[in-house]
Amino acid sequence: MSRELFATLLLTFSLTITACTQDKQEENRVVDSANIVHSSKEKSKAYKAFNDELLKDFDIDFRVQTYKTNEDINLYANREFHKIETKSKSGKTLLLVINPDKDKVRLEVSMALEPVYTDAFVSYIEQKGMLPYFQDNKVADGIYMMSELIRDRATEAKNAHAFMPAMQNKSIGAGAKTDAKIAQKDKDAKSGSNIEASSFDTPDDILEKYFQSLREHNKNPNLDIFTKDTKKFFSKWTVTDINQNNELRFASHCQNRNYYTEGDYAVLLYTLEPRTCSPYLFKKEDGVWRIDIATMAKTLRFNKDMMWHFDMNKKTEFLSPYEFAFKNFNYDTNGYPFYKKRENKKLKWGFTCSGWYIPGEKDKIRCWISWLDSDGRAKNDLGLREYDRVMALGEGQKRVENPSLKEMMRYMKETPRGDKVVLEVIRENKLKKLNAIAR
Repeated sequence: MSRELFATLLLTFSLTITACTQDKQEENRVVDSANIVHSSKEKSKAYKAFNDELLKDFDIDFRVQTYKTNEDINLYANREFHKIETKSKSGKTLLLVINPDKDKVRLEVSMALEPVYTDAFVSYIEQKGMLPYFQDNKVADGIYMMSELIRDRATEAKNAHAFMPAMQNKSIGAGAKTDAKIAQKDKDAKSGSNIEASSFDTPDDILEKYFQSLREHNKNPNLDIFTKDTKKFFSKWTVTDINQNNELRFASHCQNRNYYTEGDYAVLLYTLEPRTCSPYLFKKEDGVWRIDIATMAKTLRFNKDMMWHFDMNKKTEFLSPYEFAFKNFNYDTNGYPFYKKRENKKLKWGFTCSGWYIPGEKDKIRCWISWLDSDGRAKNDLGLREYDRVMALGEGQKRVENPSLKEMMRYMKETPRGDKVVLEVIRENKLKKLNAIAR
């Protein structure tokens, strides 16, 4: 993705590739002789930019060719592979060949990549990753998905030191072919039992039900846990088993869920580190919380390392109902969030509060911890954490239940040196008691 919000949303922008002649293959890396990619000029750089990164990071040169003759795809792929003047310095080359008339697709693999892209692995990503897009007649999207899966496997291989030493750019027929099935709709592509949402479900309950749908490879676009716009979105979107597996994989390492609610909208936010843990959006419809994937797809983007950021052109238009949860962020020119800077020298403890309130008590703004100095006493002595919500302060006769933001700030500022500072906070839906000596 440029990566999109989840592995299920890898292609929220439409990848396009310009058809090109053989002598321009070095520039565009796609030869669309069969005219099936359906490209547009303004976005033709997307595929090339992705492959430039693949070449830079892993020294893998990935090419694509389509053709319409009756020649056997295995013979064609092997011959065309050896015509490539590869940009790889270590003989790591891949050639994806598609023949719509023969209904075949093949990935030709160089000898240097055989231990990484085995025949079994190639067959798997063709069948589970690429073909569902082909069946929906989204050839460019399918090619881009293949690129994503190739990159993911390269990352795993690099981390495990599985790449072979440099060698000549040769292929001895490694790879796999399968039926292309272009525009051959799969009647079961959007199947799955309904998952009900109830008025008793919290946003966290809805998220768990959504993860359940991913584990079960449920591709029903009309699940009750989806907002109306999300149902429309998924009715047109191609979702694969690999998409769903990847989203679960990326979400599995994300801890410390923090939910923020205002009226009929809720946002799940993790701390910014790791930046691979993206927000989830929820909207209450007909008195029931539902997950708003449609708005997430319009506004959230991911880079090649799965770090999330906003599409700043879409943020103002689509994200406004959820902005209350992002008040503590500023953004760079690419839409990457960062915490607003504070003047540390003026802060006795090294923290700041942002406001929150319980619905129905909007006149009483309370404190949630929105920023902590990494070297400050609030974090290191008192043990506060970002997104903690202050529920009580002090002890004995001086104890204050449900203090306002102003009461919290005054208490922290005015507690004399040597006296104990005592706070009770809600963290991950649990009440925690914290204390430290003021100095």
